[in-house]
Amino acid sequence: SSMKFNFRRAEKEAGAYGLMYYLKGALAGGLCCSITHGAMCPFDVVKTRIQLEADKFTGGVIDAFAQIVKNEGMSALTTGLGATIIGYFVQGWFKFGGVEFFKINFARALGERRAWKNRIPIFLGAAACAEFIADIFLC
Repeated sequence: SSMKFNFRRAEKEAGAYGLMYYLKGALAGGLCCSITHGAMCPFDVVKTRIQLEADKFTGGVIDAFAQIVKNEGMSALTTGLGATIIGYFVQGWFKFGGVEFFKINFARALGERRAWKNRIPIFLGAAACAEFIADIFLC
């Protein structure tokens, strides 16, 4: 007998919730989180500058945007973008992949009837467990 692991056979035996299901959820979560948090990066730059240099940026958010672009160029608004995209990709990967993993495994542990009756606690527990793990990876 061969000791070689057969991914296709293992996936078929796992049914609908095999490795590919979790990987797709994790990938979707990673992409979505990195895109949405990355899109907010310019706003975060402006907010941080206003907080750190309140005496310099006194005209509000729109004026601060204009002032930063005028003095430093558009690229200044992308400060921290790379770290944001990478960090939130990893966080989203574990959050969304983890929610699916915990939700399905909690439901399996309870059985179909009890899982349906306890679906809200299962969703909340799965989200809490996944968020806890994802936030560790975000650090």
